[in-house]
Amino acid sequence: PAQRRITAAAPTSARTGTGSTAPTLAVDQARQSCERERKHHTRTFVRMVVYNFKKIETVPSAQDFIDVVLSKTQRKTPTVVHPGYNIVRIRQFYMRKVKYTHMNYHEKLTQILTDFPRLDDIHPFYADLVNVLYDRDHFKLALGALNLAKQLIDKVGREYVKLLKYGDSLYRCKCLKRAALGRMCTIMKRQKGALEYLEQVRQHMMRLPAIDPNTRTVIIAGYPNVGKSSFMNRVTRANVDVQPYAFTTKSLYVG
Repeated sequence: PAQRRITAAAPTSARTGTGSTAPTLAVDQARQSCERERKHHTRTFVRMVVYNFKKIETVPSAQDFIDVVLSKTQRKTPTVVHPGYNIVRIRQFYMRKVKYTHMNYHEKLTQILTDFPRLDDIHPFYADLVNVLYDRDHFKLALGALNLAKQLIDKVGREYVKLLKYGDSLYRCKCLKRAALGRMCTIMKRQKGALEYLEQVRQHMMRLPAIDPNTRTVIIAGYPNVGKSSFMNRVTRANVDVQPYAFTTKSLYVG
């Protein structure tokens, strides 16, 4: 009888929503949502703390960028093609050069974009420091220009590989290859300013001190030539240069 009463009552409870299943399910969903949010914030927090600016590789100038890529293409791909070759073999010869050049540009630009920090991912202390030293908007515009250049080079590479599939002669295939590499080089030449700016930022970032923003920190700041550096040398093991004139200390020092 008890089992029959429970079985009979279950549909009524489900229909009216007065049973304990709905509140329990809502609590479980809320708990799972909070857990997912906590894990997301934990991952973001860890990523913020462990970022190392000294691992950023050198950013070459636009001309050096082009020279390195074209030189590597010349070394790593075949260099001789004969008019007597089958047209399919001639197409593959030039398609390989275009693909290899495209791949090199893509990898090098991706490396630069990956090395530099996204200001939304690093700790707010470092984000504000980058904004003060290098201008957040200029920094984002330079990275955005390189990202756009990467997309344009990808598009050029894909388009000319398709055109080369229908090349009907050695001369036509050679012209298409030269046009593809020329357009890629032109895109990179236009990034001269962005590359030079990012290299300057990299050189300054490498000199930033390693500060853990989660530890208790005392910041000594004040007017020039009032004894801040002398005080740091006395109370810590820092070796800050002290001179009898203003603006001797031009960067951050950690004691």
